[in-house]
Amino acid sequence: MTKLAKEKKWKGTCFVLPAFLIHFIVILVPACTMFYYAMTDWNGLGKPSFIGFENFKRMSSDLNFIMALKNNVIWILIFLFVPLILGLGMALIFTKIGKVQMLFRTLCFLPYVVSATVSGKIFSIFYSPYSGISSLLESIGITALADFAPLGNESQALYAAAFVDNWHFWGFVLVLMMSALHQVDTSLYEAARIEGANPVQMLFHVTLPQIKPTIISYFVFVIVASFMTFDYVWIMTQGGPAGATELFSTRIYKSSFINYEAGYGSAQSLVVCLLALIVYMILNLFQKRREQG
Repeated sequence: MTKLAKEKKWKGTCFVLPAFLIHFIVILVPACTMFYYAMTDWNGLGKPSFIGFENFKRMSSDLNFIMALKNNVIWILIFLFVPLILGLGMALIFTKIGKVQMLFRTLCFLPYVVSATVSGKIFSIFYSPYSGISSLLESIGITALADFAPLGNESQALYAAAFVDNWHFWGFVLVLMMSALHQVDTSLYEAARIEGANPVQMLFHVTLPQIKPTIISYFVFVIVASFMTFDYVWIMTQGGPAGATELFSTRIYKSSFINYEAGYGSAQSLVVCLLALIVYMILNLFQKRREQG
């Protein structure tokens, strides 16, 4: 290595070092201490008491944590497909409408910049049986939805909260898919038309294969983000009713800061991190095999 190359290397290291130190102090150190606290009985304030793997044994029979696992799986499945179908479908339409596509794309993206607190509170009012949609319809003589209160219904609450998050999120997916579609080689469409392919065949044999890397990246992002979903559920239901909307994040928050079981909350956090890592590794392995095949 030449002297000039060494100087460039050290300069680059000096520029990166402050950011690395901040990352090390703020993220890596707490993450490493989580391994220790996960094996302790600790209320978050006093001195932790080492109890080994008792927190993990407790977790295996904790119905609240099992419910959160089930709800998180449902949440992931919803966001793997619903925003993708909406975003990709509208992106395919918007790419055909010419100059006004920027206006429609901006309008669809606007919900993404609205604060989760604001949109969550607004939709809570909409869902309320006293001041929401059902009350409005009832005032004009429509009583079919008189009992519409999804946030208080155990079988509807999770989907009602997911609808609000999807309303906020799908505009971002739209912009992402439009960016991917603009990268597709138009000559492939021309060749497909010459071969007599219809729009559906072009979608499955030209468009989707060309944007597959973007879709896989979307899947990875959604799965990891779903493990951390907190804001909309907490604002609208706080995990209720009867744990129907309990997710990993709300369960960990309650354990750590409401029940003062920070040790148990650390154990839950560790398990969630490991689950997210396993899912990421499986998707990454799948992607590599597809590329090699």
